[in-house]
This record gives sequence, C-alpha cells and structure tokens, in this order.
Amino acid sequence: MSQVKLTDLEGAPKEGEIKVVEFDHPWTEINYRLALFFAKGRYLALRDECYNCGSSFETGELKAMYVFCAREQHAWNIKTGLYKFDRRLSIPTYRVAIQDDGLYIEI
Repeated sequence: MSQVKLTDLEGAPKEGEIKVVEFDHPWTEINYRLALFFAKGRYLALRDECYNCGSSFETGELKAMYVFCAREQHAWNIKTGLYKFDRRLSIPTYRVAIQDDGLYIEI
C-alpha cells in the first residue's frame, strides 16, 4: 500500500460538495477515479462509478451521508459504500487523512 495525495487543502471540497479526483497508482499504474466528499465535518472518498448504471457521482447530489448518481438517482452511503436499497451491493470506499499540505489516502 502507498499513500497518495488527492488534493491540496485549498482544492478540497466544501461541506456538501463533490469533487472527482483521478490519478495513477504510483506502483501498479492502475488508474483510479474517486469521488471526494466533505459531509458532516469529515472527508470521505469512494470509487466514482454507480454500480447500478455506471454514471459518475460528480454531477450527482449529496444529501447527508448519501450520494445520488445523476443518471438514475441511485443512493449510495458515502461512509460505507453500501447501496441504500440493497445492502448486498457496495462500492469501494477509502479513508481520507488530512495532512499539512493536503488530503491523502492509503491505497
């Protein structure tokens, strides 16, 4: 696992905002596209792709701890990655750490 910087603190989303971050893993060179959220005083990240319809969360809507995809309004818990209406479905989530120069994840 390695630590990857998502954004500077100035570029971090504000309360209720969604920001999409794309990067290549430094060791595996796998491309990642994550949705970054700031909700209830916490930064959270999950893979930016609705499992049900494949749409991005970037133009979706954030309500409390749920993000709704833009295409079909599927609701996903941004903390657990679980689908609101079928808890057997989940999207990978990532713990976000705040450091002096930005937001990081272990991946």
